[in-house]
Amino acid sequence: MTTDAQYFEEARDLFLQPGWVTFQEEIEEASELLTLESCTTVEEFWQARGRLSVLRQLARYEIGVLAAEDSHDA
Repeated sequence: MTTDAQYFEEARDLFLQPGWVTFQEEIEEASELLTLESCTTVEEFWQARGRLSVLRQLARYEIGVLAAEDSHDA
């Protein structure tokens, strides 16, 4: 079972990897390219909205983990 300290340490290690930086750049690019205005059907709109929600969640993961670590240490 992973402890909180191990979880935060592993997450920090992940955030320092070159692959993480590349992944974040790709997430940002995909978020910028995805526009709800380009959807021509209701189905396309809801699919794009779902994708955008997931991309935003991934983009904010590092910030969320670091904030959780700060509040855990406080």
